[in-house]
Amino acid sequence: MSTVAPEPLLTAIIGPRTVPVHLGPGVLDLVGPLVASAAAGDGVFVVVDDGIAEVGERVQDSCRDAGLRVATASVPAGEASKNLGEMERLARAAARAGIHRRDAVVAVGGGVVGDLAGYLAASYQRGVRLVQVPTTLLAMVDSSLGGKTGVDLPEGKNYVGAVYQPEAVLMDTDVLSTLPARELACGFAEIVKYGLLTGGALMETAEGWPGLPGPGAELADLIRRCAQCKLDVVAGDEFDLGRRAILNLGHTVGHGIEAAAGYDLYHHGEAISLGLLAALRISEHVLGLAPEWRDRTAATLRRHGLPVEMDPSVAVDDVLAMMAHDKKADGRALNMVLVRAPGDVLTHQDPDPGVVRAAVEELLP
Repeated sequence: MSTVAPEPLLTAIIGPRTVPVHLGPGVLDLVGPLVASAAAGDGVFVVVDDGIAEVGERVQDSCRDAGLRVATASVPAGEASKNLGEMERLARAAARAGIHRRDAVVAVGGGVVGDLAGYLAASYQRGVRLVQVPTTLLAMVDSSLGGKTGVDLPEGKNYVGAVYQPEAVLMDTDVLSTLPARELACGFAEIVKYGLLTGGALMETAEGWPGLPGPGAELADLIRRCAQCKLDVVAGDEFDLGRRAILNLGHTVGHGIEAAAGYDLYHHGEAISLGLLAALRISEHVLGLAPEWRDRTAATLRRHGLPVEMDPSVAVDDVLAMMAHDKKADGRALNMVLVRAPGDVLTHQDPDPGVVRAAVEELLP
């Protein structure tokens, strides 16, 4: 069994834990050596999106070559898989495979698999080791980082879960060239979010980005910059009790749209695209954000194939009702992340309901 761990590109210090982040071409082949180098259990339970079987097989081969005992389970693609029933299915499969407390769960896929398998790792035998192997742009720049895991309920998105940090995150940029345009666009919505959060050079890069996925080396650096931004925020607020809330820019309305549309009309990044535009319009009324920023952001999102108008089949009242159940709501008050200017963001409690409704209605064609 290998005892040599690869060197990370980034190292996040989150609470008492150090989380290495590996980023670049060929990183999939490092999964086995990294897991084996921990000198813990010799078993891995690989949870993989069923749409990327070849990637999952490569991860399994890496683990077997490192001398690890491998069990695997596939998860149907899509948000509908993030539920307690699927969680139970995976837990029972892990039990039947003889996965023990010192073994590891390896999540291979996008945000759905990362959230679901991450929650499995946090819960199974009260916590086993977790390695995140994100395979979508959205998961690389956002969802695989920071330790948030969970599943959805009919009453709301990510209502059941845990903050559980991975042992490592491995991002293989080679897999991005195989993604369909829609998946790449979903990830770019989160990149635009980070541009708004930080302003300056990152916002300029997002606005000027060429067609997706873009030049390989430059894309890897863009992922690194977004990842570093998120990790810096999470390091100061692991459990989302304060500053970490800013990472939810666009998500209050976005999650409301996802839920109101039944989690099947929009992918997550597409709903966040719409949520960002609503948040920027509300920011104009509440914080005096210059109107040009909504227009510029809409142009950037549209250029990369992201929606800037909401399908008329999604009822505004349903969106608002689901927003009221948002996890970030405090009692009866709605907390929204708003923008005074790119790089200057804050959490605002209970914005005027009329302003919120108008911003959501404006998304309709």
